[in-house]
Amino acid sequence: MRKLLDFDVVVEAYDGGYRTRVVASPAGEAQTDFTLPFSDEGLENLVLKVVGSIGRARRKVRRIEPQESRLIEDFGSQLFQAVFSGPVRECLGRSRIAAENKDAGLRVRLRLPGDLANIPWEYLYDDEYGFLGLDPRTALVRYLEMSAPVQPFPIRPPLRILTIVSAPTDIPEIDGEKEWGKLKDELDGLVRDGMVQLDRLETGTLAELLPPLRQNEYHVLHFIGHGGYDEEAHDGALAFEDEDRNTRLVTGRDLMQMISGHRSLRLVVLNACEGARSASDDPFGGVAQALVRRGIPAVVAMQFEISDPAALVFSPSFYQAIAQGRPVDVATVEARKTMFARGHTVEWATPVLYLRSQDGRVFTRRWNQEAERKAREESERQEAERQEAERQARQEAERQEAERQEAERKAREEAGRREAGQRAREEAERQDAERREAEWRSREEAERREAERRAREEAERRAREEAERREAERRAREEAERRAREEAERRAREEAERRAREEAKWRAMLTPMIGPIVLSVPLLILAVTLLSGKRITAALAWVVFASAALGYVVASVEYRRRRRSGEPEFRRGIRLWTFALEFLFAWFLIYAIIQLNFAGLHSKAPHNIPLLTILAGVGALFSASLCLRVLAIDPEERRQMRPLLPAFLACMAVGLGAAAIGYTHSLNVDALNKIGPNSYKIGAIFLLAALFVNLMAPLVALARRPSGKNTRGMPDAGMSGKRT
Repeated sequence: MRKLLDFDVVVEAYDGGYRTRVVASPAGEAQTDFTLPFSDEGLENLVLKVVGSIGRARRKVRRIEPQESRLIEDFGSQLFQAVFSGPVRECLGRSRIAAENKDAGLRVRLRLPGDLANIPWEYLYDDEYGFLGLDPRTALVRYLEMSAPVQPFPIRPPLRILTIVSAPTDIPEIDGEKEWGKLKDELDGLVRDGMVQLDRLETGTLAELLPPLRQNEYHVLHFIGHGGYDEEAHDGALAFEDEDRNTRLVTGRDLMQMISGHRSLRLVVLNACEGARSASDDPFGGVAQALVRRGIPAVVAMQFEISDPAALVFSPSFYQAIAQGRPVDVATVEARKTMFARGHTVEWATPVLYLRSQDGRVFTRRWNQEAERKAREESERQEAERQEAERQARQEAERQEAERQEAERKAREEAGRREAGQRAREEAERQDAERREAEWRSREEAERREAERRAREEAERRAREEAERREAERRAREEAERRAREEAERRAREEAERRAREEAKWRAMLTPMIGPIVLSVPLLILAVTLLSGKRITAALAWVVFASAALGYVVASVEYRRRRRSGEPEFRRGIRLWTFALEFLFAWFLIYAIIQLNFAGLHSKAPHNIPLLTILAGVGALFSASLCLRVLAIDPEERRQMRPLLPAFLACMAVGLGAAAIGYTHSLNVDALNKIGPNSYKIGAIFLLAALFVNLMAPLVALARRPSGKNTRGMPDAGMSGKRT
């Protein structure tokens, strides 16, 4: 058995994260800072997947889940790379080399803060060495350093184990009897050799524990039963029985009250669920931690729910290693390896070792020679049986392999004979087929030559006829093409004249396009503001100002360009559209300036009449007058403007008039205050109608635009909104 050198690691909170410090190792000290590579939710998901695999083990589902193995490998690798990074990783590597030079291994002793105690550290995975919890060269323990040193307790065989099987009737039943029977069967050889004494309490009550402890010196206390963690009390507990065989929860502190004072009791094994779990703010809050704190040198507990098959493997393997003189940390590694070899590829990390002993030894042997001889003989006998079983298995495998190879050889020979016969038959058939094929080809060749001669004569005759036909077709095609060109030129001239007439008609009826689109922005903001009844924000006022300025510039520039060009289609209808747009853009500029309250305009209103009331009234009067002006012109010229302009101006006049009435609510006149909100809504509705008519004008103009390419002087869609 190799000696283990201590590699002490302290993990502590530091600067919003954590710090790893190597305080003792064969290669000196080192430290590094890290943050956890996963969240609390990620850790909880991992635990749920582990518990799910345990549930399948309880149901005896024989199914390999490789994703679970990859999951814990990835988890352990991320945790190892975070905690053992930088200088700490280098120190671990140097310590491994130093230990190998001394033919020794490492005992990695983790000292953890309370908020990290419930992380499954046993899954730490080094990509080079594998799981630390399965490698005897790096025995991994959770070390709880106490002020009082722990000395190994000298014992002579047998190693006395006191077992408690607790099965209350008011909680789900466990397979405790089967585990007890399995434990007895596996340790039967050691019991017969006098190396182990295995006793059991008659009942699972706490009171039943006192008489055996007074009468004998027991070295190990083994508990089989249910366990759990009370989230409200932040404490772990074991489910003992009471006098009525109902559940009595016993905490670690309660159990220590019963077993304290028995110096020979050096090891406690809690084969119960969550016996190793503790509170995040109390590293000694669990059952196992409480027992170590009160003086037990070593405690093995379960950090997850453990399935019955896994528990039946762990306990016998662990005690066999202890009885053979292994340190408790080495015995734990051996038991985990046995669990892994028996197919428990996830649950092997469920057992957690809490240790106070410096070197992992809680017992010192005072074995007599007879006991040692029996132990050696038993070990040699088991080794001989194992080797004999392996030899017989190899022989059986070799025999089966020889039989398989002989069967394959005979099958190949039979297949070869059949293949040879098949090939001979195929060769005869092939030769006969070739002979018939040659005869058929000779006849076919003679017939083909005769057919070719006849075909040549027929082809020459058809060629002459085809040449004559093509010449006639060529002459007819030339005549048809000439007539088609003349017809196409005539139709093209007529089509050009028709399109020119349509273009002239449409261009006389043009409607601004970009102007109405730009006007829709401030018009929509004004309508929505009136509908909500709230004051416009500064940001929206700036939007109104910018869009009104842009629309005014676009309309003015196009108007001047059209006027300089002197185009005859520039008539009064389009001038009225443009004049209406310019006025409304100017109106919205003034509206935005008033809303932004430049130079304190609100305080300069005449006779306390709101400026917005005056502005809205002016806009309503102008829109109404311009609408009447449009209706007064002759019908033919009004048709060029389409009926949308008077409808637009009428909606603007009503909407601005209603808005003017709504803006007078600040005068505190009762009649105006009552109709103010309704005036806002009426104004908003008519302004939205004006917005709809405003946007319909360019759409109607585009819909009636004649098809075909533009001719010279005809504006395209990109000129929408400019005067034409």
